Amino acid sequence: MMYLNDAIYKKLDDLLTSAPKLQLNQDSRIVIFSDLHIGNKGMNDDFQRNSELFSQILLNHYLPRNYQLILNGDVEELYKFRLRTVEKVWKPIYDIFSEFKKQTGFYKIIGNHDYLLRHKVKSSYDLPLYEAINLLYNDNSVFVYHGHQTANTFERYSLLVHFLIKYLFRTVSNTAVSMVNNKKFLTESIAYEFAKSKKIISILGHTHRPVFESLSKIEAIKFNMESLLKMYHKSQIEDTRTRLERQIKILKRELELATNNNHYFDRLGNIYGDEVVVPCLFNSGAVTGKRGITGLEIKNGKIRLVYWFDKNKSQRYMEDFRQIDTLQLGETDYYRAILKKANLDFIFTRINLLS
Repeated sequence: MMYLNDAIYKKLDDLLTSAPKLQLNQDSRIVIFSDLHIGNKGMNDDFQRNSELFSQILLNHYLPRNYQLILNGDVEELYKFRLRTVEKVWKPIYDIFSEFKKQTGFYKIIGNHDYLLRHKVKSSYDLPLYEAINLLYNDNSVFVYHGHQTANTFERYSLLVHFLIKYLFRTVSNTAVSMVNNKKFLTESIAYEFAKSKKIISILGHTHRPVFESLSKIEAIKFNMESLLKMYHKSQIEDTRTRLERQIKILKRELELATNNNHYFDRLGNIYGDEVVVPCLFNSGAVTGKRGITGLEIKNGKIRLVYWFDKNKSQRYMEDFRQIDTLQLGETDYYRAILKKANLDFIFTRINLLS
């Protein structure tokens, strides 16, 4: 088990205390995306890959359904590009943000890659900026912040970090050198321990890794495999055993692929060190995913991990054996898959009893 040092705990506690409060109820609709890394439309602009998909789902799915939009940090890639350039070449996406602000609600949280916005860099758009948001659900808190605050020295040397990265590594892609695994581990472990100690839900971005109820993708696959193996063992029906065997093999291939991509980080098993994992940590993943976009939805007292993708690039969840809910966006080739969902009341019951 990792114990927080006093400085980091105080920083996160101050962030939680000072964060603007937004009341949640059964009628609330909120969608959270993170890590857009909007650039200059050049070859090093990681946002370009999913820009059309992102625009379409905001305009034609979330805005008409009255979702409030929270962007949880690293919206602009200011390590490599000037804000003026970013806003000019991506004017249509900023116009969409402005529509959310006007119609339903828009909250833009600062991350480490757009940290310069905190230093009053002049913007063409009058969009609200936040360090964090505290979503109040009954007597409970859903604490939304980017995650770079778990580093003890970042804010003290933020301008120096920005200068070094911008001028020494300006041509490097974010996806090519994603956060190293030990830093992901440290970020999530610190955020987990803080959320558990406060008996709250914390929602991060920063690591580009979707997390739901404190479980990573690899951990979730292992749980699914274990369930299917038990069903296979108990079944005496040949057709059922054949179907289960096929499903287990598919999961096994998914596990091998995911493990190869995260060869160190996810071999650690339960990274939090608890015998019983407290479901207090969530992560919306990233808009810059290689095969699609992950995000978190809060609606009708439930939270969902969703994945948006183009069927021409991925057929992964079109006919999924786990009966994952998919929704086509109008007559486009874009689809949403609901990967995980849970009731907020049940999550907080578990957090309060297990912390």
